[in-house]
Amino acid sequence: MNKNAFRQLSYGVYVVSTWDKGRATGCTANSAMQITSEPATIAVSINHDNYTNQCIQDTGKFAVSILGENSDPGIIGTFGFKSGRDSNKFNEVKQELRECMPVVADACAYAVCEVVDKMETSTHTVFLGKVLDADILSADDPMTYAYYHKVIKGKSPKNAPTYIAE
Repeated sequence: MNKNAFRQLSYGVYVVSTWDKGRATGCTANSAMQITSEPATIAVSINHDNYTNQCIQDTGKFAVSILGENSDPGIIGTFGFKSGRDSNKFNEVKQELRECMPVVADACAYAVCEVVDKMETSTHTVFLGKVLDADILSADDPMTYAYYHKVIKGKSPKNAPTYIAE
């Protein structure tokens, strides 16, 4: 099986954020999608090993910041290659509060969700969230995962659903 075929699926680049006992935290994700428009529902896939997974389970809420092609690529590294257990990622990235949830200010759009269901896989939790708020923050085009790999020359973190060992 050629797992590189999966890279032909359409993905975006997102920061999924929540709270850790009053401190904003989050992780880079590439698996987020709209499930329904009415009621507005979004799904995100978060690795069991990501600290954000436990924090979403504890709070029952998450935000999805949709990164744009002109978003600072350092955001991806900050949220994708460090653990929220050990560092306060939002100290390095400007945030805004939307519906009391941390959102990356340099994103092109966001959605704030309340967890309504979840599905466990062997490595990830898929959280389904009812959208409480969403808006466009800039006219920037959303960053696709293909753009991230081809233009920014980014790599996938080991916990990403799309990670393929080199």
